[in-house]
Amino acid sequence: MSNPYDNDSISSVLGPTLKFKGELSADENLLIKGHIEGTINHSSSLTVGDGGHIKANVAAEYIVVEGRVEGDLKGSKCVKVRESAKIDGNIVSPNVSLVEGAKFNGKIDMDSDPNAKVSDKPVAQPGDDAVATEDVPTKSAADDAGADAKKPAAEKRSAEKKSKRTDKKSANAA
Repeated sequence: MSNPYDNDSISSVLGPTLKFKGELSADENLLIKGHIEGTINHSSSLTVGDGGHIKANVAAEYIVVEGRVEGDLKGSKCVKVRESAKIDGNIVSPNVSLVEGAKFNGKIDMDSDPNAKVSDKPVAQPGDDAVATEDVPTKSAADDAGADAKKPAAEKRSAEKKSKRTDKKSANAA
């Protein structure tokens, strides 16, 4: 008789009535339809099925989410988030796909380093000092004149005050 676990398409299934609390680890494909709380370290493919609920940080080679996850996901190869998924946590993986309709609240880090951590550093926004000048589109004097003609008087005065403050800062820095 052959070993049923020799076939890669066969998965272990943690059914919808299963409730598990603790550290879960496995080396075979895993489908979770039950409730897991703790940590999951997996060396193969892990799927959180529709109806599955995980309150855990998950590390696996491939992760597919169709159910609910509260925790961080770290996929060394890929993380796929299906339309039925609801995730509250961060995703770290070199390849991430989010399907329209999925609910996701967190950060995505697609750094190719599988040991990468999600950074708490905020993303630079236009107007921040961190934005390089070559990233900011340039305007000609004609663009500015045309835009000023369309602005209400209050906006024009506000823009003039900002310009004067910027000029003072530049003069003080020199």
